[in-house]
Amino acid sequence: AIPINHHVKDVFDNVPRALKHDFVFTYKGEPIIEIGGYKKSFKTTCKKAGIPNGRKIKNGIIFHDIRRTVKTNMLNAGIDKVHRDMILGHSLQGMDVHYLVSDEESLKGAMEKYTKWLDTHLNSANVAQTVDQRVK
Repeated sequence: AIPINHHVKDVFDNVPRALKHDFVFTYKGEPIIEIGGYKKSFKTTCKKAGIPNGRKIKNGIIFHDIRRTVKTNMLNAGIDKVHRDMILGHSLQGMDVHYLVSDEESLKGAMEKYTKWLDTHLNSANVAQTVDQRVK
């Protein structure tokens, strides 16, 4: 179980209820399951938003940049490495694999701490926190 914050919950709450599957990432209501589908969808989304995409493009971003940014922000928020790795689905290394077990409450606490840090920074930067989920 991976905890989510109110930002993710807001996005999920706005997903059309007519979906007949449990997939989160979709295209026109159908799950993205083809090889390269996420990469293609991310590239298309960036293009529509006017965001440079690709490693070889000046100031271009790739999907992995989101994960890297979240992990860096979690570090800055004071979330310990084990909780960062568990929340992001990274494998534990070395003896941690055998000895560290995090319960749902400690993961939830880490997410709450991160969300409080994130909200403080978003509010101070006056960043819009809405996502348009309409299919265009």
